[in-house]
Amino acid sequence: IAMPILPEEYEQYQAFVKEQAEKLKVFDFDKEQILWHYTTGTGLLGIIESGTLFSTQVSCLNDSTEVRYGSNLLRSAYLELFRERSIESPQAKELLQRYETTTVEDPSAPIHAPSYWFVTCFSRNGDDLSQWRAYSGGENGYAIGFQASHLFGPTGLLARVNYDAAEHKAVAEEVAKATFRFYQEGIERRGDDAAAQWALEFFPEFSKKVDQLSPMVKHPAFISEEEYRIIHQLQIGELGRIRFRQKATLLARHFPLTFAGCPFLPITQIRVGPSRHKEITRISVDTLLRQKGYTTGLVTTSDVPFQLT
Repeated sequence: IAMPILPEEYEQYQAFVKEQAEKLKVFDFDKEQILWHYTTGTGLLGIIESGTLFSTQVSCLNDSTEVRYGSNLLRSAYLELFRERSIESPQAKELLQRYETTTVEDPSAPIHAPSYWFVTCFSRNGDDLSQWRAYSGGENGYAIGFQASHLFGPTGLLARVNYDAAEHKAVAEEVAKATFRFYQEGIERRGDDAAAQWALEFFPEFSKKVDQLSPMVKHPAFISEEEYRIIHQLQIGELGRIRFRQKATLLARHFPLTFAGCPFLPITQIRVGPSRHKEITRISVDTLLRQKGYTTGLVTTSDVPFQLT
């Protein structure tokens, strides 16, 4: 017997996730600052010519461990709490069994593979050697600058990545407690006999809400990247807009982000990365922008010297 989640329950879950995001302080930042999106030459041409920024489905990111970091923290918090509560509560035991069954990390079928969440990454640092190397192919890379306030809107949620491990653990523990609390409240509305069926209905939907938090946190080792992300949840009717790109090891899913009300992307600046012919490239990019109707004079070059390896 289906036991659909009620509209007021959905609202309660969404409010809880927003509260946890605020605890991570992911929305506390200067909206007038410039954020930089690092990309390759091929990526730059695709962005300018299509007038879109591509977001990437979370399991298809270059480093697949990024999204698993948050999930692993949450899994540890869930298991610790549920196993403790299941000693005295059959409801907690039921939820524990459901959770363990659905969240075993199988390399052949990663739990985030079907996720509806897509992200686009930015950095507060627009001329960082490590990011030129990691995200721009080393030579002939670009950093596209956007004012943070221009990245808000229907494209998704702009958030500053949190690197504080203690705060990550605290939020994971809060999510685990709330999962058990919301599950119990649902049973109280529906009756004890509904526990098993309610677990089937509740847990997948609540997990979808909570999954939004995973792209907001990252291991402290990456703090120098000073990363920000647009986090987009794929909506009903957007399936046809997904684009695909073959990588070395997988077929990646991307979703193009557009900015309503803007005839062009809200680009503030483009920086040419370390290369042997930065000035020639600068003029070429400026010409490309003028050809597409953008303002001239937006292109600068990196101060990082190019080195042959």
